[in-house]
Amino acid sequence: MEDQKAVFEECYSTAKNISSPLLKYFVKYNEFEKKGYNIDPYTYTKLTIHSMLVFRLIEKEIESMDLSYEEKNTVDVLKRYKNRDISDLSPKNYLKFSVWINKEGNLRYRLSDVRQDLKEESMWTMVTAYLVPHTNILKTSNGIFLKAAMKYDLIEL
Repeated sequence: MEDQKAVFEECYSTAKNISSPLLKYFVKYNEFEKKGYNIDPYTYTKLTIHSMLVFRLIEKEIESMDLSYEEKNTVDVLKRYKNRDISDLSPKNYLKFSVWINKEGNLRYRLSDVRQDLKEESMWTMVTAYLVPHTNILKTSNGIFLKAAMKYDLIEL
Protein backbone atom coordinates (compact mmCIF):
# COMPACT_ATOMS: atom_id res chain seq x y z
CA MET A 1 0.00 0.00 0.00
CA GLU A 2 2.86 2.35 0.81
CA ASP A 3 4.30 1.77 -2.68
CA GLN A 4 1.02 2.83 -4.31
CA LYS A 5 1.11 6.18 -2.49
CA ALA A 6 4.67 6.80 -3.65
CA VAL A 7 3.73 6.05 -7.25
CA PHE A 8 0.83 8.50 -7.11
CA GLU A 9 2.98 11.28 -5.67
CA GLU A 10 5.66 10.62 -8.28
CA CYS A 11 3.09 11.03 -11.07
CA TYR A 12 2.46 14.59 -9.97
CA SER A 13 5.97 15.92 -9.79
CA THR A 14 6.72 19.55 -10.48
CA ALA A 15 8.51 18.52 -13.67
CA LYS A 16 5.13 17.94 -15.33
CA ASN A 17 3.27 20.75 -17.08
CA ILE A 18 0.45 21.65 -14.71
CA SER A 19 -0.79 24.78 -16.44
CA SER A 20 -3.90 23.13 -17.91
CA PRO A 21 -5.28 21.65 -14.64
CA LEU A 22 -4.61 24.93 -12.84
CA LEU A 23 -6.43 26.96 -15.49
CA LYS A 24 -9.38 24.56 -15.40
CA TYR A 25 -9.51 24.87 -11.63
CA PHE A 26 -9.46 28.68 -11.70
CA VAL A 27 -12.26 28.73 -14.30
CA LYS A 28 -14.41 26.40 -12.16
CA TYR A 29 -13.66 28.37 -9.02
CA ASN A 30 -14.51 31.65 -10.76
CA GLU A 31 -17.93 30.23 -11.75
CA PHE A 32 -18.44 29.20 -8.12
CA GLU A 33 -17.48 32.67 -6.91
CA LYS A 34 -19.80 34.39 -9.42
CA LYS A 35 -22.74 32.44 -7.97
CA GLY A 36 -21.96 33.89 -4.55
CA TYR A 37 -20.67 30.58 -3.17
CA ASN A 38 -24.20 29.28 -3.54
CA ILE A 39 -24.13 26.18 -5.72
CA ASP A 40 -25.68 22.79 -5.32
CA PRO A 41 -23.93 20.41 -2.89
CA TYR A 42 -22.92 17.92 -5.59
CA THR A 43 -21.15 20.60 -7.67
CA TYR A 44 -19.53 22.00 -4.52
CA THR A 45 -18.17 18.57 -3.60
CA LYS A 46 -16.73 18.12 -7.09
CA LEU A 47 -15.03 21.52 -6.69
CA THR A 48 -13.49 20.42 -3.37
CA ILE A 49 -12.12 17.29 -5.05
CA HIS A 50 -10.64 19.43 -7.82
CA SER A 51 -9.15 21.73 -5.15
CA MET A 52 -7.47 18.77 -3.50
CA LEU A 53 -5.97 17.70 -6.83
CA VAL A 54 -4.56 21.20 -7.34
CA PHE A 55 -3.24 21.20 -3.78
CA ARG A 56 -1.43 17.91 -4.41
CA LEU A 57 0.01 19.27 -7.65
CA ILE A 58 1.53 22.40 -6.11
CA GLU A 59 1.97 21.40 -2.48
CA LYS A 60 5.76 21.62 -2.62
CA GLU A 61 5.62 25.14 -4.04
CA ILE A 62 3.10 26.18 -1.38
CA GLU A 63 5.30 24.83 1.42
CA SER A 64 8.18 27.07 0.31
CA MET A 65 6.01 30.23 0.32
CA ASP A 66 5.73 32.82 3.06
CA LEU A 67 2.11 32.50 4.22
CA SER A 68 -0.08 34.45 6.61
CA TYR A 69 -1.47 32.85 9.78
CA GLU A 70 -4.85 32.15 8.11
CA GLU A 71 -3.16 30.68 5.03
CA LYS A 72 -0.99 28.41 7.19
CA ASN A 73 -4.10 27.16 8.98
CA THR A 74 -5.78 26.50 5.63
CA VAL A 75 -2.77 24.56 4.35
CA ASP A 76 -2.78 22.56 7.59
CA VAL A 77 -6.47 21.66 7.10
CA LEU A 78 -5.80 20.66 3.48
CA LYS A 79 -2.84 18.47 4.49
CA ARG A 80 -4.87 16.72 7.17
CA TYR A 81 -7.80 16.26 4.77
CA LYS A 82 -5.46 14.88 2.10
CA ASN A 83 -4.18 12.30 4.60
CA ARG A 84 -7.71 11.56 5.84
CA ASP A 85 -6.74 12.83 9.29
CA ILE A 86 -9.88 14.63 10.36
CA SER A 87 -9.26 14.85 14.08
CA ASP A 88 -10.48 18.45 14.43
CA LEU A 89 -14.16 18.49 13.49
CA SER A 90 -14.38 22.25 13.66
CA PRO A 91 -17.42 23.74 11.85
CA LYS A 92 -15.12 26.46 10.50
CA ASN A 93 -13.03 23.81 8.67
CA TYR A 94 -15.55 21.26 7.41
CA LEU A 95 -19.06 20.76 6.08
CA LYS A 96 -20.98 17.50 5.97
CA PHE A 97 -21.97 16.29 2.49
CA SER A 98 -24.75 13.72 2.55
CA VAL A 99 -26.59 11.67 -0.06
CA TRP A 100 -30.27 10.79 0.42
CA ILE A 101 -32.54 8.44 -1.52
CA ASN A 102 -36.32 8.02 -1.62
CA LYS A 103 -38.41 4.94 -2.46
CA GLU A 104 -38.54 5.89 -6.14
CA GLY A 105 -34.73 5.88 -6.33
CA ASN A 106 -34.30 9.67 -6.60
CA LEU A 107 -31.16 11.11 -5.05
CA ARG A 108 -30.83 14.34 -3.09
CA TYR A 109 -27.60 15.94 -1.95
CA ARG A 110 -27.19 18.13 1.10
CA LEU A 111 -24.47 20.23 2.70
CA SER A 112 -24.82 20.86 6.43
CA ASP A 113 -22.90 21.88 9.51
CA VAL A 114 -20.66 19.08 10.82
CA ARG A 115 -22.33 19.34 14.23
CA GLN A 116 -25.79 18.78 12.78
CA ASP A 117 -27.23 15.34 13.48
CA LEU A 118 -28.89 14.28 10.24
CA LYS A 119 -32.04 12.34 11.01
CA GLU A 120 -34.07 10.30 8.59
CA GLU A 121 -36.77 12.38 6.97
CA SER A 122 -40.16 11.19 5.82
CA MET A 123 -39.73 9.45 2.47
CA TRP A 124 -35.94 10.11 2.43
CA THR A 125 -33.21 7.83 3.78
CA MET A 126 -29.59 8.92 4.16
CA VAL A 127 -27.28 6.66 2.16
CA THR A 128 -23.90 8.14 3.11
CA ALA A 129 -22.26 11.23 4.51
CA TYR A 130 -18.70 12.49 4.57
CA LEU A 131 -16.78 15.65 5.28
CA VAL A 132 -15.66 18.25 2.75
CA PRO A 133 -13.62 21.41 3.37
CA HIS A 134 -15.68 24.46 4.34
CA THR A 135 -16.26 27.28 1.84
CA ASN A 136 -13.91 29.50 3.88
CA ILE A 137 -11.13 26.95 3.38
CA LEU A 138 -11.80 26.94 -0.37
CA LYS A 139 -11.76 30.75 -0.53
CA THR A 140 -8.42 30.96 1.23
CA SER A 141 -6.93 28.01 -0.66
CA ASN A 142 -7.89 29.60 -3.98
CA GLY A 143 -5.88 32.68 -2.99
CA ILE A 144 -2.95 30.48 -2.01
CA PHE A 145 -3.12 28.58 -5.30
CA LEU A 146 -3.21 31.84 -7.26
CA LYS A 147 -0.21 33.25 -5.36
CA ALA A 148 1.76 30.06 -5.95
CA ALA A 149 0.82 29.98 -9.64
CA MET A 150 1.97 33.58 -10.10
CA LYS A 151 5.11 33.28 -7.97
CA TYR A 152 6.36 30.13 -9.64
CA ASP A 153 5.01 30.93 -13.12
CA LEU A 154 2.92 27.74 -13.21
CA ILE A 155 0.30 29.03 -15.66
CA GLU A 156 1.00 29.51 -19.35
CA LEU A 157 -1.40 31.98 -20.93
